[in-house]
Amino acid sequence: MSNTTTLIRKNRKAVTLVEVMISLLILGIVMATGYLFINRTFLSLERQRQSMDTLHEARDFLALIERDLRQMTRIINLDTAFRNSLFDEENALLYSLVLEIPDAKGTGYTTVTYTYEGTKGYKENDKNTKKIIYRQEKENIKKPIITSQLKYLKVWGTDGTIFRNRNADESLETYRNYLAPHYYFPGNPTGLKTYAGIRGVEVQLCMNEMFDSTGQPIKERTFVTRIYSRVLNSKYE
Repeated sequence: MSNTTTLIRKNRKAVTLVEVMISLLILGIVMATGYLFINRTFLSLERQRQSMDTLHEARDFLALIERDLRQMTRIINLDTAFRNSLFDEENALLYSLVLEIPDAKGTGYTTVTYTYEGTKGYKENDKNTKKIIYRQEKENIKKPIITSQLKYLKVWGTDGTIFRNRNADESLETYRNYLAPHYYFPGNPTGLKTYAGIRGVEVQLCMNEMFDSTGQPIKERTFVTRIYSRVLNSKYE
């Protein structure tokens, strides 16, 4: 009888040990699953934050530049990258834009300057150099308005034409030939060649909306707007 009792006790101990091991395995699986879920949740929240930051900076920038462009009386300087082709990928990258606008008192004029500081050609290869767009009113402090998620900013001067959309059966070359004469471009034989002919401005802002865990951009968003000066284009009021 004693041998039988001893065997039952040993079996009970063995079963208990297996149960503990199974419990630990299940606990490990639950903890790993919970960690992955929490990690994905935080990653999702971080990407949402990045997206909101992009929208916030883009919205503030576009509000400022649209207000200034609608009030401008003339363009004093437009320093952009110009290539042989108006539609070159790097064409119109902005480095400096100087506008004349009425001053706050309404008794004269002042200037607003937008400048870019950062990597040459808006390249992404230097992680330590930020790409920043500044705005400065005459005799005031230069303020950064895009600070962290800029991919590029392009600015074109136009003759104020409200462009039609490309027709369904129209080739890209034909549509570009239609657009080209209406843009300011020093090397463009049929386009605007002086600031005096500029009546509108087209702005293309591209922002890095999301980044991966290493800080590399994985998603971008582009904002395009055409602004016609109220002073120079009263017919559009």
